[in-house]
Amino acid sequence: MRAVRLSAFFAALLICLWSLPGAARADDPLSLCDIQVDRAGKTLYLLESGPRRLAAADAGGNAPILRVDLPFTLVRMRFLPGEERLAVVGGLPEGKVALVRVKDERGADAAPTVEKVFDAGHSPSDVAACQNGDRLLLYVADRFAGLIREIDGKTGEILRTFDGGREPVALRVTPDGRYLAVGSLLPEDPADVAQTSSRVRIVELASGETTPVSLENGISNLCDLELSPDGRLAIVTATRGNYRTITSQVEGGWIVDNVIVVVDIERKKPIETFALDNQYRGAPNPWEIRLGSDGAFLAVGIAGSGEVELISVPRLYEMINYRLPEEIRRTASPAEHLLPFKTRFTFGLAGTRSVAMHGGTVWTASYFDDAVGRAEIRIDPQRLDGEDGDRGYPRKPKAVGGGDAPFAPGSPLRWIELESLAPAEGVTVERALARLAPAPEETAARRGERLFCDALICREHWQSCITCHPDARADALSWDLMNDGTNNPKNTKSLLFSHETPPSMITGVRPDAETAVRAGVVHILFSHIPEEDYCAMDEYLKSLRPLPSPRLTGGGLSASARRGKRLFESSRTGCADCHNGEYFTDMMMHVSASQDPFEPRREFDTPTLREVWRTAPYLSTGHWLTLRQTLKDGGHGNSDGRLDRLTDEEFDDLIEYALSL
Repeated sequence: MRAVRLSAFFAALLICLWSLPGAARADDPLSLCDIQVDRAGKTLYLLESGPRRLAAADAGGNAPILRVDLPFTLVRMRFLPGEERLAVVGGLPEGKVALVRVKDERGADAAPTVEKVFDAGHSPSDVAACQNGDRLLLYVADRFAGLIREIDGKTGEILRTFDGGREPVALRVTPDGRYLAVGSLLPEDPADVAQTSSRVRIVELASGETTPVSLENGISNLCDLELSPDGRLAIVTATRGNYRTITSQVEGGWIVDNVIVVVDIERKKPIETFALDNQYRGAPNPWEIRLGSDGAFLAVGIAGSGEVELISVPRLYEMINYRLPEEIRRTASPAEHLLPFKTRFTFGLAGTRSVAMHGGTVWTASYFDDAVGRAEIRIDPQRLDGEDGDRGYPRKPKAVGGGDAPFAPGSPLRWIELESLAPAEGVTVERALARLAPAPEETAARRGERLFCDALICREHWQSCITCHPDARADALSWDLMNDGTNNPKNTKSLLFSHETPPSMITGVRPDAETAVRAGVVHILFSHIPEEDYCAMDEYLKSLRPLPSPRLTGGGLSASARRGKRLFESSRTGCADCHNGEYFTDMMMHVSASQDPFEPRREFDTPTLREVWRTAPYLSTGHWLTLRQTLKDGGHGNSDGRLDRLTDEEFDDLIEYALSL
């Protein structure tokens, strides 16, 4: 890795990447995963997840970029109270939270210095903080353990834990310190029921009481959460899967639309869901959401199309019939109530997952381009008509004067101006672009990952492959695809080891994953791409590796799991008859008692059991939420009653082993 210096810095978003210690090549991608801006709007902080660094960059390009190494994989960062320090989380399977000082005692920029590093569970995905008297409290989401840990910011002691639901990935503490809002990535219901959704949990911090709030049917991929200016509302980014329809078209959001959901924190209920899309073009894969420093706008990173979308806070409050916070009401001009509810624009970057905002300036960091985009929002109140702004601008905007954003190692941010946009009447967006590294040269697998996340290859840009396969795994919904007839929905499968374990699809209708990848683009994205792009996606999926289970002890099987392993491999259970070998599958079709009553097929492909701890709900219908239910109530693998002869302790050991794979 390159030698690193320190000053003011950026932070991380939500993707757990394998990044092993050792020297990185100079041309390795930075993989920018999070961005923050200080309260003065002068210093940007960026998380470079590739080389595992935090970078501090003067937003105006007046000082060199300063960096500091961090000793773990990076996921996300948040400012601590007072904004003198950043908390950065990451690490898998040995999760960490680091406290990094970025300001001196006078509040001036200082060389970033790692002050403390605490253990933080298995897979930290977000962090929030509050000051309780003289005690700093950190709240860390452990994504795969489904827990929120309350940690003493001075000693690292774990004080309490709360239920985080299914893969908690977003946290915010209300300004008064009363509530912690928690957003969970995936639905928590069976996949074959009439109502399933991700949850927002509201934790009353004084008592620890936790209330799960169900969202609108089909809400999944809940990526981030922001609070309204008054702390009354939690606003989350998500997708809404119309999983009860047959996937016969994609136009108009027939399969998936992209939304924000507004939740009243004190009343613990959802208020409204708003589409980020317009009628003819999706806003695919909304990721981070940030409130501007003046409270007038929310900025959303639209990762699937390389765009940023602005949401007018005054208009949002009008549409939900809530009183606008007093501090905004005092400063808002009448013209701000004529702003478009949503305005969208592009920088021509890929993977604009993370965003930051100060006043009328928005920044976004590109995960795939190692570049930062800047937009200055100009408003002419005399011309505003309140109509939403989205005029379908091209992916690669022209640079003013030609050329590309320059880069020199150790240099400040060097902004190159892009052509300005007028996405709505009375709104002008002045854009610029700066690189933090040379444009990365993509390996085939890296290119395949970018394409897997790219919704511009989808007709009308409604969705990408990660919409149904977040992290290339599964969205916990059941879809009625047309590859095996209709009116027979199937639970989404993880794509881990899909190329190594043919056939593909639950009913084996595709002979291999190569065929399934190409069919997915044609019949789910309703598009075509060149063969070399398909091959790159194949390489990306082949590069996937299983994550270690949170059930492991010191990296190995627990005593219970070791006992379960012996049972799993014995004739007493017969589990290894079908689930054997390196991938725990015989790659054969078998009769199963788990099919939907309307499913004409009797045989199903044996899935891998690697990462079965994260792939609920189970079997072709997705009816069973736990392995215990799958075996006990669903009767899977128990046609002759052999599992009924296990003692309760033996059954627990068997489950423990499976959940450790």
